[in-house]
Amino acid sequence: MTVYQHRATVTAASGATSTATLRVRGGILRQMFIVANTDTTVFRANLVDEASLTVQNWGFHTGMLNDNAISMPAQGTYTLNITNASPDDTFKILIGVEE
Repeated sequence: MTVYQHRATVTAASGATSTATLRVRGGILRQMFIVANTDTTVFRANLVDEASLTVQNWGFHTGMLNDNAISMPAQGTYTLNITNASPDDTFKILIGVEE
């Protein structure tokens, strides 16, 4: 089993930020982990594929999102968007894909 991990640290400006993965050859998305620097920061997150289709929307979270129950086919480049962050904050991101 091979696991591809995309790790990033991003800072929201005006409540939004994003990060793009490298090209995923093909696999199953197994984990989405987003943690804000401040545990009271409220934010939304969604994942968009290379055709600009929103394939997953996690809604509002406070401080952290750790979805390790996800099992979604993945292939290509994905963009993780963090929006509606209040206040602006720094986020650490881990996206795990099992190949």
